Amino acid sequence: MTLLYTPLQSVGRDYFLAPPAAAPSVSHALSATDARWVELHAALISAGVPPLPGDSSAVHNIAQRLDDATVSAVVAWIDSAAAR
Repeated sequence: MTLLYTPLQSVGRDYFLAPPAAAPSVSHALSATDARWVELHAALISAGVPPLPGDSSAVHNIAQRLDDATVSAVVAWIDSAAAR
């Protein structure tokens, strides 16, 4: 008796399961404002700043009014302050 595993060349009903169906793709992406909002919230949470009531609205207003480059700079400031 041999205990070595050798894969079968043919697919038999007793040996393999059918491959899983592909996951459906997402039909929509986040808006730029929502993506910046998530990025700012994630940076604050990772820096140890827990969200308080009203913070979500304030962060959304910031994300709505700032462009991607400015939000990236703010996130970098938050990250560098948290690293100290």
